[in-house]
Amino acid sequence: MEKNSFKVLIVGAHHEEIEVECPNIATSLSTAGCKVIILNPIGGWNWTFIRNLGPNGRERTIDDATRAATTLGCEKVIWDYPVAQADRYQAEIMDRMAEFLLENRPDIVLMHWPLDSHADHRLVAHVTRHILSTATNISPNKHEGFTGVKEVYAFQTGVAQAYHFIPDMFVKADDETMATADRAIECFLPTCGADIVDSWRRNFHDKAAYWGHSCGVRRCEALKFLGPRLPLDGFLLKKILGDRLVPAPLASYSYDEHFQL
Repeated sequence: MEKNSFKVLIVGAHHEEIEVECPNIATSLSTAGCKVIILNPIGGWNWTFIRNLGPNGRERTIDDATRAATTLGCEKVIWDYPVAQADRYQAEIMDRMAEFLLENRPDIVLMHWPLDSHADHRLVAHVTRHILSTATNISPNKHEGFTGVKEVYAFQTGVAQAYHFIPDMFVKADDETMATADRAIECFLPTCGADIVDSWRRNFHDKAAYWGHSCGVRRCEALKFLGPRLPLDGFLLKKILGDRLVPAPLASYSYDEHFQL
């Protein structure tokens, strides 16, 4: 696919987040010609299974995660903040993310849904949303010409993690994107082993099948529009993905027991 001028930043808490949760979205954007950067602020090095890999476990984990992102057609940036203690570094993460945003100037940002059972997911969601509107104030440098991110979306983590996640739209997956996602997740086999990788694979396969059934396609991954403002002249994401982007059925997701149409 011919490259376009659009940049997409996907912020997932730790090193395997995007490859496990929404790999079809990531590779679809890359295939459509976008420059896609995956930022993982949380290294995860104090996870027990990574510590048990030995003295080079960190390097091996970074290598696996980088190869997985490359398989999806994306760039990968991983920082070293500890997964269970990220709150101690919130201010530092916020400063670095603000500079990262201003340096890369993405058109679209995909981020965590803030209602999540994992503390590191909540923190990264909070920091991401905050810097999207305050980066130029946080940074001590001048950033002339930066007009902000055009569109912001939340992706879905595991069904047992994200709650009250009601999607607005879906990105259709097909045999090609699913095969690419499968190849990406297999990059984690050397450090994570078959049992963990198989559970991660089932996670995105099952979610894709569920959402596909709900909107009348075979498989898809979900997104929630977060702003910064409603694009009345048309969604940039739709311009990029074309027919691959489909709306959520309004009758299914626009009300609950507290709000009836």
